[in-house]
Amino acid sequence: MTTRPDLSLDALELSGIGTRFQEEIREHLDELELTRDLERKEQDCLAGLLRVYAVPAGHELFAEGDPAGYLALLLEGRMSVSKRRDDSGSCALYTLNPGKVFGEMALLDQEPRSASVTALTDCQIAVLTRDHFQRLCEGRSVLAVKLLLGLGRTLSQRLRRASGQLVDYL
Repeated sequence: MTTRPDLSLDALELSGIGTRFQEEIREHLDELELTRDLERKEQDCLAGLLRVYAVPAGHELFAEGDPAGYLALLLEGRMSVSKRRDDSGSCALYTLNPGKVFGEMALLDQEPRSASVTALTDCQIAVLTRDHFQRLCEGRSVLAVKLLLGLGRTLSQRLRRASGQLVDYL
């Protein structure tokens, strides 16, 4: 089965690459569960791989079912995460604020997006593509393992939260 490429960033303005926003990105990396175990030079290496994009208010970054090819860190603004319902449109799941990561599963598998993400305000996101992550795995295995462990923690926390919310509906 051939998967179509993730084109969700093609319509956005590239605001910077790596070092232009390195200090701002590092501040976020210091606070994230995903990257809490990284040393300063590992954070610098990761920040150097990130691409920063401007996302205008109202722009749907990607839709549920779209191909997935990157993880993103919200630097500025607010975004809504939603999921389709069977027949009644979509349901807002939560709001992302600066410092939150989304799209983590795109680094782990090539399944389509499981939710939609739309900018509520003008936003800036820092993006790590699957290709950059694979290069990181090949060249910096210790850093890659730390990121994978961070991804595992993040996804585990989300699963626990979703399980707790599910109990309320049973």
